[in-house]
Amino acid sequence: MSKAHRGAGIVKEANHGRGTCPICKRTETKLLYEQTVDGNKVKVCKVCDAHIKNVAAKAGKSAKAAAPAPAAQ
Repeated sequence: MSKAHRGAGIVKEANHGRGTCPICKRTETKLLYEQTVDGNKVKVCKVCDAHIKNVAAKAGKSAKAAAPAPAAQ
């Protein structure tokens, strides 16, 4: 069965959601993911969105590991 509505959400956006990613500078990629970069909300590509989330997850794990464990009583 065909998927009639696939991609219908990006048709309304300028250039059908395509442009240059502000992070990796790739041209003509789909910019569908909104992220906060340097205090500004920008749309980034799928690869950069995943990279930003992975960096945040690693930072969260390292901060959690660096916090001292409560002393056993």
